Amino acid sequence: MYSARATRLRRLARTLTARFCLAPHRPGVVEAHWSGSARAWTFAWTDGPTVAQVRAACREAEPEASEGLLYVRTLSEDSVALGAVRLTVSTSTGPGRRPLVRPADVEALFRDAPFPHPGTQRERALVYAVVYELHDAHRRNQADAEEICGLINQYGLAVLLRRCGAELSPVEILTDHYAATHAHPAWRYQLAPMDADVLFRAVRKDSRASAKLIAAALALLPGLPAECAGAEDELRARLERNTPTA
Repeated sequence: MYSARATRLRRLARTLTARFCLAPHRPGVVEAHWSGSARAWTFAWTDGPTVAQVRAACREAEPEASEGLLYVRTLSEDSVALGAVRLTVSTSTGPGRRPLVRPADVEALFRDAPFPHPGTQRERALVYAVVYELHDAHRRNQADAEEICGLINQYGLAVLLRRCGAELSPVEILTDHYAATHAHPAWRYQLAPMDADVLFRAVRKDSRASAKLIAAALALLPGLPAECAGAEDELRARLERNTPTA
C-alpha cells in the first residue's frame, strides 16, 4: 500500500515542481519524504509557493494520496536576509530602542507571501551584503536564520549599506555622517534618516563640512521652509571654496 502511494506522491511532487516553475532552481523543488517517526509523508521545498498553495494543488490533483500529508516550506538564506531587512526597516520602536528580529518573525512575514524576492536594488544589495558578511566571517558558504538575524540585530543596517556601495540620497548622505553626533541610532539600525531641516542646520554649523556634504544640503532646499533659502548663497560660496579645481 505504501509503495503505491509513494509512487503517486513522488509523481505529484514532480508535477508540482513543474507547475510552480521550480525546476530550474534545485533547492526549490518539491520533494516527497517518508518520516518513520511521524508515520507520515511530507512535501518539503524551499522558498517558492506558500504552504496553502501547495496544499490546495495537492488536494486538487491527488485528494486521496495527499490525505494526511505534511507540508514544510523552508526559506533560503537570501529570503531570511530579505525578511530580516524588511522587518528591521519597518519595525516601530521607541526612542533609543532598536528592533530585534527573530527567525520566527521572518517565517511569519513570508507565511502568505509566495516566491519572496527583493523588490528594489537596495534590498538586493543589502541581502547580498548580509549573506556575504556571514560567509566571509565564518569561512563557509552557508548561514542559518539565527546567524542572519543576529548579525542585523547586533550591527544594524547602516554599516552593511555602506559596505555594499548602495547609492544614498542627499538626506541619507547627511544622516550617515551626522547621525552618531546627533544621537540618532535609528539610522544605524533601521536606516531611518534624520529630519531634513536638522541636517541642513548641521551642515551650516559644521565649518569642516566637505563639498559632498554641502552639495547634499543644497539638494534638500526645495523641501525645506522658506527661511532656509537665505542660507543658499552662503553654502554655495562654501561649496565653491571646498571643490577642488582641475
